[in-house]
Amino acid sequence: MMTKAKRNALWFGWSGFTGLLIFTGAIWAVDLSSTAQAEVQGKSVRLANFSLVVNKLSDGHAKILSTFAGPDGLTGIVVGPAGGHGPKSIVWGIEGKDGPLLIPGPVLDAEGQNLSMQAAEQQGVIPKPMAGRKLAQAMLAAPGFTVGTKRPLFTVFLDPNCIFCHDFWNKVYPLAEAGKLRFKVVPVGFLKPSSLPKAVTILQSKDPVAAWAQNEASFNVKTEEGGAKPAKVLDPKVLAEVKANTELLARTGEVATPTIVACLKGDQVPQVFHGMTPGMLTDLGRGASIKGDGTCS
Repeated sequence: MMTKAKRNALWFGWSGFTGLLIFTGAIWAVDLSSTAQAEVQGKSVRLANFSLVVNKLSDGHAKILSTFAGPDGLTGIVVGPAGGHGPKSIVWGIEGKDGPLLIPGPVLDAEGQNLSMQAAEQQGVIPKPMAGRKLAQAMLAAPGFTVGTKRPLFTVFLDPNCIFCHDFWNKVYPLAEAGKLRFKVVPVGFLKPSSLPKAVTILQSKDPVAAWAQNEASFNVKTEEGGAKPAKVLDPKVLAEVKANTELLARTGEVATPTIVACLKGDQVPQVFHGMTPGMLTDLGRGASIKGDGTCS
């Protein structure tokens, strides 16, 4: 945390991304020699340094599209594919003592506002988040599976390699089995290279609920890897469905899991939650079901 911060901003890595990030990780530093800096012409040294870092970390697949002033001395950087086609990302740059640093996670201010998401909207990296009612409708119609048969129904995006999803499952699955709530899983795959094939494998299985439960039962917490083994043959239709689910997740404003859409007590329309909040388990059990028109019953 910076001692001169005007907005008390802080940054950290996590299991999701603002936009569809080209990078993953927490904070990167690259030691750039004066020779490498001198090779870049026509740009300021500061921007040249960030450009060299982006190029090195992406193996030449990404480039800086634009920059903007960020909070507390950070430089906002819009990164995109070097070829010009594909998703854009927001990262943050700062000149460290030993060289430039890139931070690909969210930046939050003292009020908890996600400045990374705000910047992504302002810079046109992501569209304005989909409203809860419309999102709920889309999730109910999306390929997935429902766990439980009784009580309030809510929806959730899960990645098979997400450790926070693993924690969610361990807490909520027993409640669904006990008939205290229901939830529809909309599988996505973005966290690791194996996430997409695992999600497809589970969804194309004869019993997706059992397959996902097995994925969590054999989850490796140390490596943050779900236990599902990708099938040798992935159904092209299901593959396209999981990719579409991941694109729908991006419409929530953050590509992060678990993202929960639920009707809590008194809600007229569903709320969108990126992660579980304190006391949420109790609130989910006392809430209302999401109806087909995206409202709360």
